Amino acid sequence: MWKEPALTDDEKRILQGEEGTVKQKCMQYLVEMCKISGADRLVDLDGTGDMHTPGISLSQHYNITFEEIKDFADKGGRFAIPTFADKSPFGEQAPIHGWEHCTVCFDMNPKLRHDDPEFHKKAMHEEEYAVLRKMGLITTHSCANYLTMSYLPSVGQHCSWFESSQMPYCNATLGARTNFDGSLATCLLAKAPYYDMHITENRLGTVLIETDRLIKTDLEWDVYGFAVGEASDVEVPVVMGTSRPTTTQYQKFNSAVATGGAVRMYHLPGITPEAPTVEYATGGKPFKKQVMIDEAVLRNTYDSLNYHTSDDVDMVYVGCPHLNIVDLLGLSYKLDGKKCKIPMWIMTAPWLYESAKNLGYLDIFEKAGAHLMSGACLAAMGAVPGGVRSIAVDTAKQAQYITGCYPDDDGYLQVCYGTQDDCVDAALSGKWRGEWR
Repeated sequence: MWKEPALTDDEKRILQGEEGTVKQKCMQYLVEMCKISGADRLVDLDGTGDMHTPGISLSQHYNITFEEIKDFADKGGRFAIPTFADKSPFGEQAPIHGWEHCTVCFDMNPKLRHDDPEFHKKAMHEEEYAVLRKMGLITTHSCANYLTMSYLPSVGQHCSWFESSQMPYCNATLGARTNFDGSLATCLLAKAPYYDMHITENRLGTVLIETDRLIKTDLEWDVYGFAVGEASDVEVPVVMGTSRPTTTQYQKFNSAVATGGAVRMYHLPGITPEAPTVEYATGGKPFKKQVMIDEAVLRNTYDSLNYHTSDDVDMVYVGCPHLNIVDLLGLSYKLDGKKCKIPMWIMTAPWLYESAKNLGYLDIFEKAGAHLMSGACLAAMGAVPGGVRSIAVDTAKQAQYITGCYPDDDGYLQVCYGTQDDCVDAALSGKWRGEWR
């Protein structure tokens, strides 16, 4: 039976509607989330928030209209913590930049194409965003908004984030604390249900993951991350056998570990903030289990992410999570003076698009026939361009998610998965030559 959480006097006043309808509905939603999660109270957030799904309307039971939000903003209502939005809360996941080249149909409807100026204008929701920005929303339109937000939480701070690769980035990479609960309610009230990763004991390592191969390349970090996720499920792994990760490798590992499993937190002994040693990572407690991810498992994981019967490639897509500025620099070197034989889409954060343009990368990409875009994702858009039956990608997360996009009624989209170099080669040749090395 669900138990009512213990509320402070201030929280009770909000629940009773003394601070308005919007805050009241937000508190009602959080109280229900406490009941569902088993949290006995709310925790005050002192870090940052991500106003993610389900957007403005918290649920069918706690519907908040845009008119209510506008009235709240006009009366001086503001988000209570620094709040970012990694995706649109209004439905359409449309590119911010480069949309002119995006031939994907929204909701598989041929009349709603992302390269249609009218559809793009509608998808930008400028009037609605103006209201949310008035309340303090910082719109990043990036699954990797931690790359550009320039204001990160510190070790131990309580946050409310949402997107899958953000969870382990916040908890493990930064040492801050969050669950999958970023919403209008948590960011507006600076409160979240107190359970799971907000509680110190739940952050301790419970399973030991080892490998017989030193994990040091981007591809190895990606494949190992997916395998660690599969082996860990919802446990907190202590991960051995790696070099010190770069920013790109953190992105790949964090997105892969949260895709292969439901890993919100992990420890790299001697690297991540809460794991100077294995003993610190576990609190001195024994592991529930130990798992060896050997060469054969890594190879099988790589093979499972490749599902194609032909080496012919129709399209190349890189940028899941969104590429950082050094990745864009590397791509500019690889494509400079070259010409793509098939469409190549490169996705980054909107705030980095202008930097790439100013640094000359955009010009190099365009001359090569590659299209730089920002602020969206093929998997989030839920489709691929018409005629694309085989696609090459460079992350385990996109390889896993993109299978939900169908090229036609004949079957699944074929996916070639490998390194960024493999993808560039495919773009230039139209053939897939990637392999596990």
